Amino acid sequence: MRLIKRLLPRTLFGRWLLLLLAPIVLLQALLTYIFYERHWDTVTRRLALGLAGEIATIIEMRDRHPDPIVFGNLLIAMQNRLQLQVSFMPDGKFPADLPPPRLYSILDRMLVQALGERLSQPYLIDTQRGDETVAIYVQLPDALMRVVAPENRVFSSTTYIFIIWMAAASTILLGIAVLFLRNQIKPIRRLAEAADAFGKGREIRDYRPAGAEEVRAAARAFLAMRDRIRRHIRERTEMLAGVSHDLRTPLTRMKLQVSMMGSSGEIEELKRDIDEMDKMVAAYLAFARGQSEQPAEPTDLGNLLHELADDVRRRGRELQLDMTRPPTLMLRRLSFKRALSNLIENALRFGRTARLIVERHPGHIDLHIDDDGPGIPEKERHKVFRPFYRLDQARHGSGNVGLGLTIARDAVLAHGGEIRLDRSPLGGLRVSIRLPA
Repeated sequence: MRLIKRLLPRTLFGRWLLLLLAPIVLLQALLTYIFYERHWDTVTRRLALGLAGEIATIIEMRDRHPDPIVFGNLLIAMQNRLQLQVSFMPDGKFPADLPPPRLYSILDRMLVQALGERLSQPYLIDTQRGDETVAIYVQLPDALMRVVAPENRVFSSTTYIFIIWMAAASTILLGIAVLFLRNQIKPIRRLAEAADAFGKGREIRDYRPAGAEEVRAAARAFLAMRDRIRRHIRERTEMLAGVSHDLRTPLTRMKLQVSMMGSSGEIEELKRDIDEMDKMVAAYLAFARGQSEQPAEPTDLGNLLHELADDVRRRGRELQLDMTRPPTLMLRRLSFKRALSNLIENALRFGRTARLIVERHPGHIDLHIDDDGPGIPEKERHKVFRPFYRLDQARHGSGNVGLGLTIARDAVLAHGGEIRLDRSPLGGLRVSIRLPA
């Protein structure tokens, strides 16, 4: 069963074509076999038996009329009526250069069988003369009889015509069916392309439902789903932005009040808590901006990475870039740049060295961000993408509120990509991003 599944076409067009092609081929093979066995075989056999019977009749007449003149007159009359050329070579022997009968030829096979049924004398046939005639040699006691007959006396060409017409008609009908199938498959492919583009964050401008009613229903459902997702993202983004913005006002008042309260241990702890809350609100706003809809546009990945390296250099650190011929991708530039910036900041925060590698592959691009820091334990790697989840070493004094990896993951997923964590060749953490090219 698995072997059959592997052999079957994977595309819908291929499977539909197989459903059309298999019955046609099977029907043609069945019809050809029946026609070959019943019609062609029967007709050819009867024609061959008729010719063999005529030859046997001529031999019998020669035995009954030993007078050469009488037999000669009868032979001339029979030749004219039967369209045969008959000659006798006294004391003749079979030609030594006659080709053997062809086993695959129905003409040779039927002629040999018919002669074997009608004649008791030795015989040979020559069906490969090249002039649309066949020659039959019969060894008589006193002579070698040669009979030359038109090939159509023993072979019907209507079978070839029937097969050619059947194959031509089937090919034309199959071609029409293929064109029809392509037109039916095209709306499904466009729907798949539209869904893929939406999953990668690209704008779908000229897509309209088309094709059969079922395909149109699927397309309308996709468009409705797209609008609901966009509305949900917009409402959530506005809510996050509104809540974060509204929190800035009481935080500002709290900062002002605390600054006027003097200095004590409790006041310093309160200031630290307010600062942490302010950073969390700022992270909320960054997260909301990352979720906002930005149009994807062609972006030179090399220029974007050099900008990030320059930003790191201005802060007194260094980012190693390893890339050759970086491509131009359809990206939401601001959100993707913010995602890479968060990942690079994490690498520089916990390690002394950070390196970014770009690898081009057929159909996708891989970006690897390596550092030589402590890394992340394997059992914690699936948790760090949760909002506000922080490891113990990142909880104190790092200014981290636990949204950097969440923002990076959402930005990568919005571009139709993948993100995963692994062990870095430098000894720390490797963040790998795969984007469709």
